[in-house]
Amino acid sequence: MSDTLKQIMRLSAQGLCCSQILVTMALDANEDENPQLVDAVRGLCKGLGGGGYTCGVLLGAVCVLSMMDPRIAEAELIPRLTEWFEVTFNEQYGGTACAQILGDDPMNKCERCPQIMALTYEKCRALLEEHGMRI
Repeated sequence: MSDTLKQIMRLSAQGLCCSQILVTMALDANEDENPQLVDAVRGLCKGLGGGGYTCGVLLGAVCVLSMMDPRIAEAELIPRLTEWFEVTFNEQYGGTACAQILGDDPMNKCERCPQIMALTYEKCRALLEEHGMRI
């Protein structure tokens, strides 16, 4: 198990949801804390407050990129991340909405979401490194 996946499992065991986990990991990597931000992004989890819409992992990752440099994130990083996310998960799960990724099986949250979080966090890391930024 990778260090990223171990960190995801540890934060999940603390009761954090997907968007919160990604933001917390980025804050931790920069030796920073922002409990209000972590609380705020909880509303993005489970497809926007439990609605099953856009995956909370993607939404949390967009927040991570924007935390680092909002202008570069908006102009370049977010479009590249969303394109990668669509290509990577759309065919596999029939879409990128939370409801599509989870399907009708609640166990999919335990099986699929940690892997999606780990891959997406690593993609954020790679995109940021291209611009001399680190998480």
